[in-house]
Amino acid sequence: MTVRMTVDDLVELLRLERLDTYLFRGASPAGGTPRVYGGQLLAQSVMAMGRSAIGQRWLHSLQGYFLRPGDITRDMLFRIEPIREGRGFSTLALSVLQNDKPIFTASASFQAQEGSDEWRASMPRVAEPEALESEEQFLARVGSLDRSNGAVNPAFFHALIERRSADWRHPVMPGRRAPKAGFWCRIRQPLGDDPLVHQALLAYVSDLDLMATAMRPRGIGGLHPAAQAASLDHVMWFHAPVRADRWFYYDIEGACSVGNRGLGRGEIYQDGQLVSTTMQEGLLRVNAKFE
Repeated sequence: MTVRMTVDDLVELLRLERLDTYLFRGASPAGGTPRVYGGQLLAQSVMAMGRSAIGQRWLHSLQGYFLRPGDITRDMLFRIEPIREGRGFSTLALSVLQNDKPIFTASASFQAQEGSDEWRASMPRVAEPEALESEEQFLARVGSLDRSNGAVNPAFFHALIERRSADWRHPVMPGRRAPKAGFWCRIRQPLGDDPLVHQALLAYVSDLDLMATAMRPRGIGGLHPAAQAASLDHVMWFHAPVRADRWFYYDIEGACSVGNRGLGRGEIYQDGQLVSTTMQEGLLRVNAKFE
């Protein structure tokens, strides 16, 4: 059964309980995903490290490694270690623990505000979101996902985020396609003005479809019963402020699939300008008889 989590529930997950200066406790939704969703770990880690950084510094870089599946029935401890506090930059390390074992580690860099000349890449030409089909409409049109393999069902996210695209592919049997994808996205209700919350929820969304896009040339989706897909690492660079409750466009391209590992990279645009870049490597195994 798919649990209907609300945006308020999601924001509440980001309000980690502070146990000590550099120690926080967090939870997962009660059902809806078979294991802790990687984007949730990213978002909660952004909040833990952001609340541990000194001053009004801006998170500009995050790199994380997914080590073990997270158990949605158990709390997680977020342990922070300050690595360096400089005049312009702060570096923090993080470990997320369950049963005294790390399930996720990350490092992040924060920068004091600086002014400079700047330029940013412009987004590709795409139709406006209102002209495109939503993911809910697409899935209703193509029918049941009964053949899914127990991975996160896309319907879990529908109460939280709205996504629209001109290029939806079936998550079980998409057919062989070039490793390219893109979608508009926004959180479904206003989030307030805390920039760290917006960065955390951008990280939450950023885990979607990177590996699915890298799998497109193989013709089998991440929900196919013969597929085994899992994130191994995830990198984000935050170039400029973003509002996760306003439309942004996520442009994704698969770079390679070698040794049952796939690499995806993405660019996130808002108001026509680049605001974040992502990269992710993941495990992409497919039962040989389905190849």
